[in-house]
Amino acid sequence: MAYYGQPQQGYGMPQIDPSVVAWFQSVDADRSGQISAQELQQALTNNDWSRFKIETCYKMISMFDKNFTGTIDINEFNSLWGFINQWRQVFVVYDQDRSGSISEHELHNAFSRMGFNVSPQFMRTAMWRYDVFNRHQLTFEDFINCSVLIQALTGQFRQRDTKMVGTAQMNYDDFMCVAISNL
Repeated sequence: MAYYGQPQQGYGMPQIDPSVVAWFQSVDADRSGQISAQELQQALTNNDWSRFKIETCYKMISMFDKNFTGTIDINEFNSLWGFINQWRQVFVVYDQDRSGSISEHELHNAFSRMGFNVSPQFMRTAMWRYDVFNRHQLTFEDFINCSVLIQALTGQFRQRDTKMVGTAQMNYDDFMCVAISNL
């Protein structure tokens, strides 16, 4: 389904799986052709069927909102859907005890497999930051939030590590901009 003002598929647009289109249409409660964070929140659940926090939905929308409207269209949603499925697959693989959450050890294994070489100190800090109930476990949503952060920070670090040696120089203002943009 093409929405007003968007190019139709088949004319330079990637083909979108009909099940993704159907899911988009069911989430697009106001039939605007755009999904807001509130609409996305109504559609996403953790393994315990609790809804995602609105902040998480805003983060995910902002990752894919290419035109900075605060919403995502069907094509942006298709990209988000792909990432959610990738995160779900990683989460399921590394939830070795099938508890529905990931321990610090399981998270470290997942990040290592995803190519992030992180220290034990980082892992403790990540667990402290995202394990809001202090259970030493991350829910699927917590895992997504942590993954979004590590991907964003790694991308910003790589922009500054021009020689790809694992070090980068930044001044205080640059550091503060990186930090605030990832809160």
